[in-house]
Amino acid sequence: MKVTVGQITDRGLNPKRPKNEDNLLAMPEHGLFLVADGVGGRLGGEVASQTVVDIFARVFSQHTPPEEDLRKVIESTIDLCNQKIYEDALSNSGLDGMATTIALVAVEGKRAVIAHVGDSRVYRFDQKGLICLTEDHSEVNEALRAGIITAEQATNHPRRNVISRAIGAEPEVEADFREIEIDQHTSFLLCSDGITRHITDDEIARLLKGAHRPQAICERMKELCYQGGAEDNLTVVVVDFGERQYVEEPTKPRISAKAAQAQASPQAALAPPRQANRIEVDLKSAAQTAEKPGDENQSDSAPRPKIETRLQSIVQSVAEKSMETTKRTTKVLARKISGGGLFLKGEMSKAMKMSLLIVALLAGVIIGSLFGGTLTAAIYRLMGRTDPYEEKQVAYRPKDAEVNAAFARHLEGRSAEALAQLNQVLTANPNNAEALFFLGRIELDQKRFEDAVGHLSQAAKLDANLPDVWAHLAMAYLGLGQARNAMDALQRVTAPPAANPTPSADAPAGSPTPVG
Repeated sequence: MKVTVGQITDRGLNPKRPKNEDNLLAMPEHGLFLVADGVGGRLGGEVASQTVVDIFARVFSQHTPPEEDLRKVIESTIDLCNQKIYEDALSNSGLDGMATTIALVAVEGKRAVIAHVGDSRVYRFDQKGLICLTEDHSEVNEALRAGIITAEQATNHPRRNVISRAIGAEPEVEADFREIEIDQHTSFLLCSDGITRHITDDEIARLLKGAHRPQAICERMKELCYQGGAEDNLTVVVVDFGERQYVEEPTKPRISAKAAQAQASPQAALAPPRQANRIEVDLKSAAQTAEKPGDENQSDSAPRPKIETRLQSIVQSVAEKSMETTKRTTKVLARKISGGGLFLKGEMSKAMKMSLLIVALLAGVIIGSLFGGTLTAAIYRLMGRTDPYEEKQVAYRPKDAEVNAAFARHLEGRSAEALAQLNQVLTANPNNAEALFFLGRIELDQKRFEDAVGHLSQAAKLDANLPDVWAHLAMAYLGLGQARNAMDALQRVTAPPAANPTPSADAPAGSPTPVG
């Protein structure tokens, strides 16, 4: 397929950041595209990001598929980068503590491998819209996933740029991976957080939908960041696959740094620079922020019939017990698979591993559903009522009335109507986690596994506590034949409840935390 690439990296406008610690690499002839954001405030952040670029360029110039597995090549190269940066920092006091993020896409035929460490991101855009394929390794995102803060609070949280994982920060590093199929309509956007702190996902989608050349999109993103103050280094790579009919724009004069500063709003110009402290696991302030009263926390003052209130309480209790049953069952089976761990080991055949994984997933989901569904059905029978959730023994009912009604249509066999209604809900509120979750469940039932992975991943990112979201995501990965990704999702199901992340006064200080 034809590949068209646009790219830009810039220091930004912050006088406290005299160097550009970002780096990028685009090797379309080898199918490799990456962004690296040197840790802000560290000595040698630009050295760390350049090291990643240099090592990946050298490795992929020699990579000869299909003799080597693409994912294994990426894993070993990230390990090599981590070792090099970590050891150089130890041996050179001037580079002490240097580290970097990485976000990359590697393409081989119609297969794309996405990997990332830190808070640099990879987005996919095609006819179905925009999907973020990565999940930030940041303190605030962990608080969001734990339900301590809301998505709106996370957007403007003062510690949103404190990352919890980076290349070179520790002797070993774990990257997150994802594998997808691409076609002639696929586009990727890779960027550092200097882009996403000024440009929302909706704006990114609008820019990519405009059918402009990748380089024009990159230039426009730089302009938008400058207009917002550009208080951080900014880097973006846009990649289009396939033949495209681009909208041509007349040439415009480049915006100067001085002019951009004049255009920036006073609020943006006065925005505080990103903190460059240690990596700390301190979510106490996040929890306090979440406790502030707001419209979303106001209770509904409208009176409800007592029977409905009682019914809601019983069903909620059943749902909670169902989740506990699911977690316990899946955890036991997963341990049997792995011999005590969460990853498959030993000499089992591939078919045996896949079979056991499917058993673990389905047992957890089915047992949980049957437990809740049976009691719920009994309650409705006592009331002389029946509904699709009862008939299908679905334990978890959406709290959102529109989502509830939409999924009920699917259970009644009217899936097209259900999809249309859920898409209307998401048009009004793209961050409705329940709508994304049940949209993914319908797509999973329809064996549209790639779409299901996208929507279930988004739902889990917005609300990691949705009942069975990780189990359904794992089954979607299995539908794509991606057992390793399925096990990653299964690990979320079997993980014990997270302990209070706020350290006690007697707790020892944590390891240094880079700030991206």
